[in-house]
Amino acid sequence: MDDQQFDDSVKRKVGDYEDPGFDPAALAALHRQMASVSVVPWYSQYRTELLAGAGLLVSTLIILWSQWFMSTNATEMLSEKIITLQTQQAEIDKLQNQISALKNVPPDTIRIIEIRELPSSYYASLLYRIKLLEAANSNNNSAIREIGTHSESTSESEKQDSTFDTKYAWSPQSQNVLFNADRNLFSLKVAPRTTKKESAHAVPSIETKVTQSSAQNLSAKTLRDLEKHYQKGVGIRLGPAVEISKGFYNVGSGIFNITGGVLADFILSPSISLETGVKFVKRVYEVTGKGLSKIEPVRVDNSQGALISTDVDSWIMEIPLSLKYRYPQSIKMHWLGGIGYTSLLYTKQLLEHGYQVDGNPNISIVSSFKDKRLRTYPGMLHFSLGISNQLKSKKILETSLFYQQGLGKAGLERNTANFLGVRAVYWFTLR
Repeated sequence: MDDQQFDDSVKRKVGDYEDPGFDPAALAALHRQMASVSVVPWYSQYRTELLAGAGLLVSTLIILWSQWFMSTNATEMLSEKIITLQTQQAEIDKLQNQISALKNVPPDTIRIIEIRELPSSYYASLLYRIKLLEAANSNNNSAIREIGTHSESTSESEKQDSTFDTKYAWSPQSQNVLFNADRNLFSLKVAPRTTKKESAHAVPSIETKVTQSSAQNLSAKTLRDLEKHYQKGVGIRLGPAVEISKGFYNVGSGIFNITGGVLADFILSPSISLETGVKFVKRVYEVTGKGLSKIEPVRVDNSQGALISTDVDSWIMEIPLSLKYRYPQSIKMHWLGGIGYTSLLYTKQLLEHGYQVDGNPNISIVSSFKDKRLRTYPGMLHFSLGISNQLKSKKILETSLFYQQGLGKAGLERNTANFLGVRAVYWFTLR
């Protein structure tokens, strides 16, 4: 028997075999159960977290891209300004070198020519003296010997007008001879009037010093005009924000909560700016006593006992949009006032109900219900008042007091709340 015949024989025997315990109805029921069971993908269980993470990642990428784009433009503008400043500095150095060279040049000789109406005899003696000086210069300053005798002395008025050290008179007998009144040797030296030894160049000394007190004394209109002059287009600031606030609920009592996020401020004018961003906060409050009847009974099981308390934990994403008014106090300090609207997006809520056990008031049973679906509710109207101050590092620190007024019921429990707190923002200027 070959292999093919052997295989056919085995198949016939096995194919005709029936198990006495086999139940076709049970097999059909198993098939129906398998068909009715739906396989839930793993990602559907974490749909809320994935959506929130994807939204946060997209927002982060957009913010990083905008910051990179703004920083690139700012870098290019800064490079152009640096090149311009270098060119101007080279011209300034050149001018300073020229000024230094001019300061080292010795001053020119100052000659003062004075013309007066003098007596004819004195004028003639002066002309003759000039001729003698010219002759002496041409003969290499040879000595001039005694020349002539003395004639009539000059009058007292002529003596007062004379600027020479020696006395001279004019002889009518000989118009070409000049005599020494003191019979000393004739001096070839001209003695001018004494002059002061101070330099004739005037050196200005101007010191310009702008103090902080003078800058603070500028009026608000002047400060706004300065800001408007230096502002080119829309200014952009970006920075982290931290808030500490306390909730005042219509039903229940809240605690202090910390909010963190990233904000952007668009400076439309020296007085007006538009602020927006994303903030995250976890709000926690408790409802007890008669207040339990005023909220929605979410998954309350009365069979476990009497409901005595409900703790509500909410994870909330806030998207504010506010209009701010800026009033200048000084060049680096501004008063701020703002009004706006905050949208609320609940990413997750956890409700914990406490039940009292009958017969033993010291023991309670706690049941929890968690909702991970994204839900939107009526937002809040917010008001703020604060101050901003520019630091030495050119960054801006802004602190403010804010109040948020709820516009409707929020959360699965359908409760309303108002919030009061303080906020701090550290701004980085992008443009």
